[in-house]
Amino acid sequence: MEQFNLETTVKKISSGVWAFDQGGMVRFFLIVGTKRAMLLDTGAVPCDLMGMIREITDLPVIVLHTHGDGDHTANDGQFRDIYAHPEEFSIIRRFRPEFTGNLHPITEASSFELGGRLLSIIEAPGHTPGSICLLDRQSRILFSGDTLSYGPVFLMGDHRDIHTYRKTLDKLQNLGGFDTIYPCHNSCPVSLSVITGLMAAVDGALDGTIAPEEGKMPMPDGVSAKVYSFGKCGILF
Repeated sequence: MEQFNLETTVKKISSGVWAFDQGGMVRFFLIVGTKRAMLLDTGAVPCDLMGMIREITDLPVIVLHTHGDGDHTANDGQFRDIYAHPEEFSIIRRFRPEFTGNLHPITEASSFELGGRLLSIIEAPGHTPGSICLLDRQSRILFSGDTLSYGPVFLMGDHRDIHTYRKTLDKLQNLGGFDTIYPCHNSCPVSLSVITGLMAAVDGALDGTIAPEEGKMPMPDGVSAKVYSFGKCGILF
């Protein structure tokens, strides 16, 4: 991803939450409590991330990955310790072989207390094996990583699984505890209707009831993927 020269901008989007946007291509978040802050992902291209964070808060910062794809891990080298689901460790190392810090495991039993803000891990595999969402029940916000967005959500490649992803959509549909979704791509925020839209897109791709369209993003040699859309939502499969 580093071949792109993407400007990094920061905007406060709700109480204690800042969104870092890199050229409209990817978004990651800083969530600030009274005792600690959490950085959720590190972006697609290098930037003075710690410098930007220190303009917002002087609190200690925990770094957590929604998943390990390269457009979410570009500034990992600025940190010594990063939390991620263990299924993502090899993906992080594949995209960031220069990262020499420590990877710490999280599961659905994990949570982080920032001081007045409790964040719970929701395992959400499919886009990648160890994808997670982050639930702030008090603020009723779900930070969805790449699992929920208008998309197209990438479901092709060696570490994607569309059937597992479909089960994750059922899980999130029944989870409760949130009204607002903050995705890492496309529009932000989005409403709960994105879940049913993605369900319909996946089902239409699998049963052939949605006609595919050519994707607009360049694919690696030998990779063939189509976009399956339902309303505003879509998957690349």
